[in-house]
Amino acid sequence: MRVLRGFLDLEPGLAATVVSIGNFDGVHRGHQAVIGSAVCAAEASGRTSVVCTFDPHTRVFLRPEAPPRLLETLDQRLAAIEALGVDVAIVIPFTRSVAELPAVDFVRGFLRARLDAVAVHVSEGFTFGAGGAGDVDLLERLAGPEGFDLEVVRWVFYAGRPVSSTRIREALAAGRLGEAEAMLGRPFALVGEVVAGVGRGRELGAPTANLAVENGILPAAGVYVTEVGFGDRRLPSVTNVGVRPTFGEGGAMTVETHLLDREIELYGERIELIFRERLRGEKAFPDAAALRAQIAEDVGRARRWFADRDRGVGYTAGVSERVSAAPKARRER
Repeated sequence: MRVLRGFLDLEPGLAATVVSIGNFDGVHRGHQAVIGSAVCAAEASGRTSVVCTFDPHTRVFLRPEAPPRLLETLDQRLAAIEALGVDVAIVIPFTRSVAELPAVDFVRGFLRARLDAVAVHVSEGFTFGAGGAGDVDLLERLAGPEGFDLEVVRWVFYAGRPVSSTRIREALAAGRLGEAEAMLGRPFALVGEVVAGVGRGRELGAPTANLAVENGILPAAGVYVTEVGFGDRRLPSVTNVGVRPTFGEGGAMTVETHLLDREIELYGERIELIFRERLRGEKAFPDAAALRAQIAEDVGRARRWFADRDRGVGYTAGVSERVSAAPKARRER
């Protein structure tokens, strides 16, 4: 997948493209439906599939006092987009000039003049242009005169409501990993560099890698079965997310991961931490001995989880059977 950065200054060079547009934070199942629709249409017609996304997220720019807690870094987002078979991703720097561009100019000056879009695929709730004045109805009115087809992809539903990045954030904040995974279509994962800690994990018999998280959101405080993505390997681990209340430290949340049955020096490495199951919430223990005993129990439960998964016993990846898509609405010129 080629990755281009730019907007109205983007050098023309693309021809006859099929375009999907959105913030795509999380690249969840709803986003996958929109992007997948564009990819399928491009492949069927021998054209180039293009995904346009924004950096920073539009709400980070427009509402800096209350920015969304982003589910993924830009690199994670682009990797998820690439996995869907997209030919070209365009990262649009979301600036004041982009925010203030009238919706009609976005269509004419960018989609048609820069991307040569012959088809545009969006979700049914898509808005764009200055003040969010552009919407599906405007695209429908412009499609014929401007020479492109319009595909409106309907919401994907989970548990009776549309899948959204907001719902996934809510599920993670409550520690409901299964719900988050079902809506994402894959396990939730953090990325970041392993940094120096205070060494307390080693004192308790479970040395940990301390993650400087780059994502904007953490799951609820607690202990989780996780995997460490390191190079081309995934290593089984158990992770604590929280403030270490037993030692009265408080302050910022930390993410500390203990590799199961192996010691590998990860300090300074950038890793992916994949969340599989929540074992328990975080709690304060009366002393270090009680915490040490609980850690041993947590490690044992994590080992059993991986053993069961490897045997195919009682393991399901989320609850994807509850995710469904409404029929796609098709609009053409």
